[in-house]
Amino acid sequence: MVRRCVVKVVLSKEQRAILTELSSRLGTSESEAMRMALMDYVKELSLMAETPHRNRKQKREKPDNS
Repeated sequence: MVRRCVVKVVLSKEQRAILTELSSRLGTSESEAMRMALMDYVKELSLMAETPHRNRKQKREKPDNS
């Protein structure tokens, strides 16, 4: 089961207007427009490929308390 998190974002009036216009043009909610923008930015920075490797490395580095 996917665990969802709620994130609050503070936007200026100008940013809010841009978000409202973007979501209107895309035909999506403002939340979905924010998620899409975030994922596009993550892909642009090539963070998607790094994240799983970083998570695996962190799991290996944790000491075994068994």
